[in-house]
Amino acid sequence: MLWGVPAVLVVVASAAYGASILSLTGRGVVWVIAVAWAGVGCFLNGRSCGRVHCKIDGIVFPLFAIVGALNVLSVVSFDWNLFWLAFIVILVGSFVPEWTWKKYS
Repeated sequence: MLWGVPAVLVVVASAAYGASILSLTGRGVVWVIAVAWAGVGCFLNGRSCGRVHCKIDGIVFPLFAIVGALNVLSVVSFDWNLFWLAFIVILVGSFVPEWTWKKYS
């Protein structure tokens, strides 16, 4: 539930946008909700499991969702491909402390 639903939201929103069912703004809103959902899921999971990457993503993803919301609202402007590239960098980067230091906090 924590990761599956947001992943499905992202894929469905992308397909709906590609089929001209959803606007660019609508797609952005769904993506922001998906990233926020994943972040809250990571935060809750991090509290119970104690994994370092869960705690990092649980803090950074909700903040990143705010950045995405600012893009939807045109307060800032960047390409959504950059948004997803940054998401992947954050996700992979959150595992670096586990690989180099410790897995549980």
